[in-house]
Amino acid sequence: MIWALTGAAAAIYWALTLSEGHSIFRSAVKGLSVFPLAIAALVAGMPALAMALALCSLGDVVLSRPGDKAFLGGLIAFALGHLAWIAVFFIRLSPDPAHLAAPLAFALLLGLAVLAGVMVRVLLPNAGDLRLPVAVYIGIIIAMGICGLMTAVPLVVSGALAFAASDTLLGLQTFVLARGDRVERWANVLIWPLYWGAIVLLTLGSAGQGVF
Repeated sequence: MIWALTGAAAAIYWALTLSEGHSIFRSAVKGLSVFPLAIAALVAGMPALAMALALCSLGDVVLSRPGDKAFLGGLIAFALGHLAWIAVFFIRLSPDPAHLAAPLAFALLLGLAVLAGVMVRVLLPNAGDLRLPVAVYIGIIIAMGICGLMTAVPLVVSGALAFAASDTLLGLQTFVLARGDRVERWANVLIWPLYWGAIVLLTLGSAGQGVF
């Protein structure tokens, strides 16, 4: 039931993203795509997971509103959400740095390092007054990705990487890409499914597939 509700909300919101505009309805649908999972996690006795999901849901709603203040508020909510995900990993999955020595994990770690460099090089010069919070956010999302790799849980690793990819595309769409060009349109199509897929993967990987 919970997945049917959140999945339906996510699908509706994805369809809404294909057209421009802001409305209370869009914000509500976006919030419903994640917030019920936070309630379910809290009921299941997983407060850290509930906090991570609630902060992401808050970030979703705030980011759906127009203006730089809303963007900054959403950025802060998601930064706190990523820190909460790191806490979830350590509470439930015991990340081990030794896992980073595995060939695939090491390759993915290098990929995250390259991604961080690209984001710093491409996004920050275009972020204007938001340069400092964006720089801090980049550090936090990369830290979450590294901690995800350290869990060696495939669902968590995939979710962390999908989250980083979604955030990268959102940053490019916000600060670099010209509105309406072909690359921006493709980014707009991909951002939401990557993000919501990341939420699903991180939730299942952290809580266990039989919990929800």
